Amino acid sequence: MISKLKTLIKFITYYFINLLIPTSKEIKQKSLLLIRLDAIGDYILFRNYIEILKKSEKYKGYKITLLGNSAWKSLSEELDGEYIEEFIWLDRVKFNKDLFYMYEKLTEITSNGYEIVLNPAYSREFFVGDNIVKVVNAEEKIGSVGDLSNIKRWQRNISDKYYTKLIPAHNEIVFDFTRNREFFENILDGKLDIKKPSIILKNKKLNFNLPEKYAILFIGASSSFKRWNIKNFAQIGKYLKKTYNFEIVLCGPSNDKDYALEFAKYFKGNYFDLVGKTSLVELPYVVRNGGLMISNETSAPHFAVALEMKNVFVLYNGNHYGRFTPYPKSMTENYHAICHPLIEKNKYDYKKLSNSYGFVNDLNIHEISVESVIKSIDNILR
Repeated sequence: MISKLKTLIKFITYYFINLLIPTSKEIKQKSLLLIRLDAIGDYILFRNYIEILKKSEKYKGYKITLLGNSAWKSLSEELDGEYIEEFIWLDRVKFNKDLFYMYEKLTEITSNGYEIVLNPAYSREFFVGDNIVKVVNAEEKIGSVGDLSNIKRWQRNISDKYYTKLIPAHNEIVFDFTRNREFFENILDGKLDIKKPSIILKNKKLNFNLPEKYAILFIGASSSFKRWNIKNFAQIGKYLKKTYNFEIVLCGPSNDKDYALEFAKYFKGNYFDLVGKTSLVELPYVVRNGGLMISNETSAPHFAVALEMKNVFVLYNGNHYGRFTPYPKSMTENYHAICHPLIEKNKYDYKKLSNSYGFVNDLNIHEISVESVIKSIDNILR
Protein backbone atom coordinates (compact mmCIF):
# COMPACT_ATOMS: atom_id res chain seq x y z
CA MET A 1 0.00 0.00 0.00
CA ILE A 2 2.82 2.42 0.93
CA SER A 3 4.66 1.58 -2.30
CA LYS A 4 1.55 2.28 -4.38
CA LEU A 5 1.01 5.59 -2.57
CA LYS A 6 4.62 6.65 -3.26
CA THR A 7 4.20 5.76 -6.93
CA LEU A 8 1.00 7.79 -7.13
CA ILE A 9 2.65 10.82 -5.49
CA LYS A 10 5.58 10.52 -7.89
CA PHE A 11 3.21 10.30 -10.84
CA ILE A 12 1.35 13.44 -9.76
CA THR A 13 4.64 15.29 -9.09
CA TYR A 14 5.97 14.46 -12.56
CA TYR A 15 2.67 15.48 -14.11
CA PHE A 16 2.85 19.00 -12.65
CA ILE A 17 6.57 19.42 -13.35
CA ASN A 18 5.93 18.47 -16.98
CA LEU A 19 3.34 21.25 -17.19
CA LEU A 20 6.03 23.76 -16.20
CA ILE A 21 8.59 22.67 -18.78
CA PRO A 22 9.01 25.27 -21.58
CA THR A 23 9.11 22.93 -24.57
CA SER A 24 10.59 24.19 -27.85
CA LYS A 25 8.02 24.64 -30.62
CA GLU A 26 10.63 24.62 -33.37
CA ILE A 27 11.64 21.27 -34.83
CA LYS A 28 15.08 21.23 -36.42
CA GLN A 29 15.11 19.16 -39.56
CA LYS A 30 17.56 16.27 -39.87
CA SER A 31 17.97 16.19 -36.09
CA LEU A 32 17.80 13.04 -33.98
CA LEU A 33 17.72 12.63 -30.20
CA LEU A 34 19.08 9.25 -29.10
CA ILE A 35 18.23 8.32 -25.50
CA ARG A 36 20.25 5.79 -23.51
CA LEU A 37 20.20 6.17 -19.75
CA ASP A 38 21.09 2.77 -18.32
CA ALA A 39 24.34 1.53 -16.75
CA ILE A 40 27.90 1.19 -18.08
CA GLY A 41 27.56 -2.45 -19.10
CA ASP A 42 24.36 -1.67 -21.03
CA TYR A 43 26.22 1.14 -22.78
CA ILE A 44 28.99 -1.25 -23.92
CA LEU A 45 26.34 -3.56 -25.41
CA PHE A 46 24.73 -0.61 -27.21
CA ARG A 47 27.46 1.80 -28.34
CA ASN A 48 28.48 0.11 -31.62
CA TYR A 49 25.03 0.89 -33.00
CA ILE A 50 25.73 4.63 -32.70
CA GLU A 51 28.26 4.40 -35.54
CA ILE A 52 25.93 2.19 -37.58
CA LEU A 53 23.09 4.69 -37.13
CA LYS A 54 25.28 7.65 -38.08
CA LYS A 55 26.63 5.96 -41.23
CA SER A 56 23.31 4.49 -42.39
CA GLU A 57 21.73 5.70 -45.62
CA LYS A 58 18.57 6.52 -43.71
CA TYR A 59 20.15 8.87 -41.16
CA LYS A 60 23.32 9.95 -42.91
CA GLY A 61 23.55 13.72 -42.57
CA TYR A 62 21.44 13.87 -39.41
CA LYS A 63 22.72 15.76 -36.40
CA ILE A 64 22.66 13.22 -33.55
CA THR A 65 22.27 14.35 -29.96
CA LEU A 66 22.95 11.64 -27.39
CA LEU A 67 21.14 11.89 -24.07
CA GLY A 68 23.20 9.57 -21.87
CA ASN A 69 23.86 8.49 -18.32
CA SER A 70 26.59 10.66 -16.81
CA ALA A 71 28.12 7.49 -15.31
CA TRP A 72 29.73 6.76 -18.70
CA LYS A 73 30.20 10.36 -19.88
CA SER A 74 34.00 10.40 -20.19
CA LEU A 75 34.13 7.06 -22.00
CA SER A 76 31.45 7.90 -24.53
CA GLU A 77 32.97 11.29 -25.31
CA GLU A 78 36.29 9.49 -25.89
CA LEU A 79 34.90 6.65 -28.03
CA ASP A 80 31.82 8.10 -29.74
CA GLY A 81 32.67 11.77 -30.28
CA GLU A 82 33.10 11.44 -34.04
CA TYR A 83 29.50 10.22 -34.43
CA ILE A 84 27.72 12.46 -31.93
CA GLU A 85 27.35 16.20 -32.58
CA GLU A 86 26.01 17.02 -29.12
CA PHE A 87 25.94 15.25 -25.75
CA ILE A 88 23.47 15.84 -22.94
CA TRP A 89 24.33 14.10 -19.68
CA LEU A 90 21.88 13.10 -16.97
CA ASP A 91 22.75 12.09 -13.41
CA ARG A 92 20.16 9.44 -12.63
CA VAL A 93 20.49 9.66 -8.86
CA LYS A 94 19.97 13.44 -8.82
CA PHE A 95 17.21 13.19 -11.41
CA ASN A 96 15.23 10.85 -9.16
CA LYS A 97 15.85 12.72 -5.91
CA ASP A 98 16.26 16.42 -6.71
CA LEU A 99 13.20 18.12 -8.22
CA PHE A 100 15.16 21.27 -9.10
CA TYR A 101 17.75 19.22 -10.99
CA MET A 102 14.97 17.33 -12.73
CA TYR A 103 13.33 20.56 -13.83
CA GLU A 104 16.63 22.04 -15.04
CA LYS A 105 17.54 18.88 -16.96
CA LEU A 106 14.11 18.53 -18.60
CA THR A 107 14.29 22.20 -19.57
CA GLU A 108 17.68 21.62 -21.20
CA ILE A 109 16.49 18.50 -23.04
CA THR A 110 13.33 20.15 -24.36
CA SER A 111 15.03 23.40 -25.42
CA ASN A 112 15.33 21.90 -28.90
CA GLY A 113 12.74 20.15 -31.02
CA TYR A 114 13.80 17.08 -33.03
CA GLU A 115 12.68 15.43 -36.20
CA ILE A 116 13.15 12.01 -34.55
CA VAL A 117 13.52 10.71 -31.00
CA LEU A 118 14.84 7.16 -30.52
CA ASN A 119 14.61 5.33 -27.19
CA PRO A 120 16.07 1.86 -27.93
CA ALA A 121 15.89 0.55 -24.33
CA TYR A 122 14.05 -2.77 -24.22
CA SER A 123 13.37 -2.41 -20.49
CA ARG A 124 11.79 1.02 -20.59
CA GLU A 125 11.44 3.19 -17.48
CA PHE A 126 8.26 5.14 -16.96
CA PHE A 127 9.63 8.04 -14.88
CA VAL A 128 12.91 8.50 -16.78
CA GLY A 129 13.18 7.55 -20.47
CA ASP A 130 9.45 7.43 -21.21
CA ASN A 131 8.74 10.69 -19.42
CA ILE A 132 11.48 12.43 -21.42
CA VAL A 133 10.00 11.08 -24.65
CA LYS A 134 6.65 12.53 -23.55
CA VAL A 135 7.84 16.09 -22.95
CA VAL A 136 10.28 16.57 -25.84
CA ASN A 137 8.85 17.98 -29.08
CA ALA A 138 9.43 15.70 -32.09
CA GLU A 139 7.75 14.63 -35.32
CA GLU A 140 8.51 10.96 -34.66
CA LYS A 141 9.00 9.24 -31.32
CA ILE A 142 10.21 5.65 -31.66
CA GLY A 143 10.75 3.12 -28.88
CA SER A 144 10.70 -0.60 -28.18
CA VAL A 145 7.53 -2.45 -27.26
CA GLY A 146 9.69 -3.62 -24.36
CA ASP A 147 9.13 -5.86 -21.36
CA LEU A 148 7.89 -5.34 -17.81
CA SER A 149 11.13 -5.68 -15.84
CA ASN A 150 11.45 -1.90 -15.14
CA ILE A 151 7.90 -0.77 -15.64
CA LYS A 152 4.42 -1.68 -14.39
CA ARG A 153 1.86 -2.83 -16.93
CA TRP A 154 -0.42 0.14 -16.20
CA GLN A 155 2.53 2.49 -16.65
CA ARG A 156 3.44 0.94 -19.98
CA ASN A 157 -0.18 1.19 -21.13
CA ILE A 158 0.05 4.94 -20.50
CA SER A 159 3.53 5.57 -21.89
CA ASP A 160 2.99 3.49 -25.04
CA LYS A 161 0.89 6.45 -26.15
CA TYR A 162 3.89 8.80 -25.86
CA TYR A 163 5.39 7.13 -28.94
CA THR A 164 4.39 7.41 -32.58
CA LYS A 165 5.90 3.98 -33.26
CA LEU A 166 6.85 0.99 -31.12
CA ILE A 167 9.33 -1.52 -32.54
CA PRO A 168 8.25 -5.16 -32.04
CA ALA A 169 10.52 -7.53 -30.11
CA HIS A 170 10.66 -11.30 -29.71
CA ASN A 171 9.10 -12.46 -26.46
CA GLU A 172 11.86 -14.90 -25.50
CA ILE A 173 14.85 -13.81 -23.46
CA VAL A 174 17.61 -12.64 -25.81
CA PHE A 175 21.15 -11.48 -25.07
CA ASP A 176 21.07 -7.69 -24.88
CA PHE A 177 23.52 -7.00 -27.70
CA THR A 178 21.27 -9.10 -29.95
CA ARG A 179 18.23 -7.25 -28.62
CA ASN A 180 19.81 -3.95 -29.61
CA ARG A 181 20.57 -5.33 -33.07
CA GLU A 182 16.92 -6.38 -33.39
CA PHE A 183 15.83 -2.79 -32.66
CA PHE A 184 18.24 -1.14 -35.08
CA GLU A 185 17.56 -3.64 -37.86
CA ASN A 186 13.90 -2.62 -37.60
CA ILE A 187 14.82 1.06 -37.57
CA LEU A 188 17.20 0.77 -40.53
CA ASP A 189 15.08 -1.69 -42.55
CA GLY A 190 17.70 -4.39 -43.04
CA LYS A 191 20.07 -6.94 -41.54
CA LEU A 192 23.17 -5.64 -39.77
CA ASP A 193 26.46 -7.46 -40.10
CA ILE A 194 27.74 -7.03 -36.55
CA LYS A 195 28.44 -10.06 -34.38
CA LYS A 196 29.61 -8.74 -31.00
CA PRO A 197 30.43 -5.56 -29.07
CA SER A 198 33.82 -4.08 -29.87
CA ILE A 199 35.99 -1.23 -28.64
CA ILE A 200 38.86 0.19 -30.69
CA LEU A 201 41.26 2.15 -28.52
CA LYS A 202 43.47 5.04 -29.51
CA ASN A 203 47.13 5.03 -28.56
CA LYS A 204 47.40 6.34 -25.02
CA LYS A 205 50.20 6.31 -22.46
CA LEU A 206 49.00 5.44 -18.96
CA ASN A 207 50.25 7.28 -15.88
CA PHE A 208 51.13 4.03 -14.14
CA ASN A 209 53.09 0.89 -14.95
CA LEU A 210 51.62 -2.58 -15.25
CA PRO A 211 53.36 -5.97 -15.04
CA GLU A 212 54.02 -7.91 -18.22
CA LYS A 213 51.74 -10.84 -17.36
CA TYR A 214 48.78 -10.15 -15.12
CA ALA A 215 45.30 -11.30 -14.15
CA ILE A 216 42.63 -8.75 -13.32
CA LEU A 217 40.29 -9.22 -10.37
CA PHE A 218 37.08 -7.17 -10.22
CA ILE A 219 35.86 -7.72 -6.67
CA GLY A 220 32.95 -5.25 -6.57
CA ALA A 221 29.47 -5.12 -8.11
CA SER A 222 26.46 -2.82 -8.08
CA SER A 223 24.39 -5.08 -5.79
CA SER A 224 25.31 -7.26 -2.81
CA PHE A 225 23.73 -10.37 -4.34
CA LYS A 226 26.22 -10.10 -7.23
CA ARG A 227 29.34 -9.85 -5.00
CA TRP A 228 31.32 -13.00 -4.32
CA ASN A 229 33.16 -13.36 -1.02
CA ILE A 230 36.36 -11.22 -0.91
CA LYS A 231 38.25 -13.95 0.92
CA ASN A 232 37.47 -16.28 -1.97
CA PHE A 233 38.82 -13.74 -4.45
CA ALA A 234 42.05 -13.60 -2.46
CA GLN A 235 42.36 -17.40 -2.61
CA ILE A 236 41.87 -17.36 -6.38
CA GLY A 237 44.46 -14.59 -6.70
CA LYS A 238 46.99 -16.68 -4.76
CA TYR A 239 46.23 -19.69 -6.94
CA LEU A 240 46.68 -17.75 -10.19
CA LYS A 241 49.98 -16.33 -8.98
CA LYS A 242 51.38 -19.63 -7.70
CA THR A 243 50.12 -21.95 -10.46
CA TYR A 244 50.19 -19.77 -13.58
CA ASN A 245 52.65 -16.99 -12.65
CA PHE A 246 50.14 -14.21 -13.07
CA GLU A 247 50.72 -10.96 -11.22
CA ILE A 248 47.46 -9.80 -9.65
CA VAL A 249 45.88 -6.46 -10.56
CA LEU A 250 42.87 -5.36 -8.52
CA CYS A 251 40.45 -3.06 -10.36
CA GLY A 252 37.25 -1.23 -9.57
CA PRO A 253 35.75 2.22 -8.94
CA SER A 254 36.47 4.30 -5.84
CA ASN A 255 33.36 3.00 -4.04
CA ASP A 256 35.01 -0.46 -4.03
CA LYS A 257 37.86 0.74 -1.77
CA ASP A 258 36.44 -0.96 1.32
CA TYR A 259 36.49 -4.27 -0.57
CA ALA A 260 40.08 -3.58 -1.60
CA LEU A 261 41.02 -3.06 2.06
CA GLU A 262 39.35 -6.34 2.94
CA PHE A 263 41.21 -8.08 0.10
CA ALA A 264 44.52 -6.86 1.59
CA LYS A 265 43.74 -8.71 4.83
CA TYR A 266 43.55 -12.05 3.04
CA PHE A 267 46.07 -11.72 0.21
CA LYS A 268 49.56 -11.96 1.65
CA GLY A 269 52.03 -10.94 -1.00
CA ASN A 270 52.58 -8.31 -3.65
CA TYR A 271 49.82 -7.21 -5.98
CA PHE A 272 48.78 -4.07 -7.86
CA ASP A 273 45.85 -2.18 -6.34
CA LEU A 274 44.19 0.05 -8.96
CA VAL A 275 40.83 0.30 -7.20
CA GLY A 276 39.71 3.93 -7.47
CA LYS A 277 42.98 4.83 -9.23
CA THR A 278 41.94 4.54 -12.87
CA SER A 279 39.49 6.67 -14.80
CA LEU A 280 36.78 5.07 -16.92
CA VAL A 281 38.81 6.07 -19.98
CA GLU A 282 41.97 4.39 -18.63
CA LEU A 283 40.24 1.20 -17.55
CA PRO A 284 39.88 -0.33 -21.07
CA TYR A 285 43.66 -0.05 -21.55
CA VAL A 286 44.23 -2.01 -18.35
CA VAL A 287 41.70 -4.63 -19.46
CA ARG A 288 43.05 -4.92 -23.01
CA ASN A 289 46.56 -5.87 -21.85
CA GLY A 290 45.45 -8.33 -19.17
CA GLY A 291 45.87 -12.06 -19.71
CA LEU A 292 42.84 -13.13 -17.70
CA MET A 293 39.94 -11.67 -15.73
CA ILE A 294 38.00 -12.95 -12.72
CA SER A 295 34.96 -10.78 -12.09
CA ASN A 296 31.56 -10.55 -10.55
CA GLU A 297 28.75 -10.02 -13.05
CA THR A 298 29.20 -6.31 -13.72
CA SER A 299 30.37 -4.03 -16.55
CA ALA A 300 33.98 -5.29 -16.49
CA PRO A 301 33.38 -8.55 -18.43
CA HIS A 302 31.61 -6.57 -21.17
CA PHE A 303 34.74 -4.44 -21.53
CA ALA A 304 36.80 -7.63 -21.69
CA VAL A 305 34.72 -9.19 -24.46
CA ALA A 306 34.62 -5.95 -26.46
CA LEU A 307 38.42 -5.75 -26.18
CA GLU A 308 38.86 -9.46 -27.06
CA MET A 309 40.53 -10.48 -23.83
CA LYS A 310 41.55 -14.12 -24.05
CA ASN A 311 39.96 -15.51 -20.87
CA VAL A 312 37.10 -13.97 -18.91
CA PHE A 313 35.64 -15.81 -15.90
CA VAL A 314 32.43 -14.41 -14.43
CA LEU A 315 30.92 -15.35 -11.06
CA TYR A 316 27.19 -15.39 -11.53
CA ASN A 317 24.19 -16.10 -9.32
CA GLY A 318 21.72 -16.31 -12.21
CA ASN A 319 20.03 -12.91 -12.20
CA HIS A 320 18.74 -11.99 -15.68
CA TYR A 321 19.96 -15.34 -17.02
CA GLY A 322 20.46 -15.24 -20.77
CA ARG A 323 20.13 -11.49 -21.07
CA PHE A 324 23.54 -10.26 -19.87
CA THR A 325 25.18 -13.57 -18.95
CA PRO A 326 26.34 -15.91 -20.39
CA TYR A 327 27.54 -14.56 -23.73
CA PRO A 328 26.35 -16.67 -26.67
CA LYS A 329 29.16 -18.86 -28.04
CA SER A 330 28.52 -17.30 -31.45
CA MET A 331 29.83 -14.01 -30.04
CA THR A 332 32.85 -15.26 -28.13
CA GLU A 333 34.47 -18.47 -26.93
CA ASN A 334 36.45 -16.58 -24.29
CA TYR A 335 33.66 -15.86 -21.80
CA HIS A 336 33.21 -18.46 -19.07
CA ALA A 337 30.28 -18.10 -16.68
CA ILE A 338 30.80 -19.82 -13.33
CA CYS A 339 27.25 -20.18 -12.12
CA HIS A 340 25.48 -21.03 -8.92
CA PRO A 341 25.51 -24.85 -8.39
CA LEU A 342 21.77 -25.10 -9.06
CA ILE A 343 22.28 -23.53 -12.48
CA GLU A 344 25.39 -25.61 -13.19
CA LYS A 345 23.32 -28.79 -12.85
CA ASN A 346 21.11 -27.64 -15.74
CA LYS A 347 23.43 -25.20 -17.47
CA TYR A 348 22.52 -26.16 -21.02
CA ASP A 349 18.78 -26.29 -20.48
CA TYR A 350 18.65 -22.72 -21.76
CA LYS A 351 14.91 -22.37 -22.18
CA LYS A 352 14.12 -23.60 -18.68
CA LEU A 353 16.77 -21.45 -17.04
CA SER A 354 15.99 -18.30 -18.96
CA ASN A 355 12.33 -18.54 -18.03
CA SER A 356 13.08 -19.37 -14.38
CA TYR A 357 15.81 -16.78 -13.82
CA GLY A 358 15.02 -14.25 -16.53
CA PHE A 359 14.55 -11.27 -14.27
CA VAL A 360 15.23 -11.86 -10.56
CA ASN A 361 16.21 -14.79 -8.36
CA ASP A 362 17.46 -15.29 -4.83
CA LEU A 363 20.26 -17.80 -5.42
CA ASN A 364 23.18 -17.12 -3.07
CA ILE A 365 26.38 -16.28 -4.97
CA HIS A 366 28.47 -17.36 -1.96
CA GLU A 367 27.42 -20.95 -2.67
CA ILE A 368 29.80 -20.86 -5.65
CA SER A 369 32.87 -22.62 -4.24
CA VAL A 370 36.52 -21.70 -4.65
CA GLU A 371 37.11 -25.25 -5.89
CA SER A 372 34.59 -24.85 -8.72
CA VAL A 373 36.29 -21.63 -9.84
CA ILE A 374 39.72 -23.27 -9.80
CA LYS A 375 38.34 -26.19 -11.78
CA SER A 376 36.93 -23.82 -14.42
CA ILE A 377 40.26 -21.98 -14.68
CA ASP A 378 42.23 -25.23 -14.96
CA ASN A 379 39.89 -26.60 -17.63
CA ILE A 380 40.74 -23.61 -19.83
CA LEU A 381 44.40 -22.93 -19.01
CA ARG A 382 45.76 -26.47 -18.73
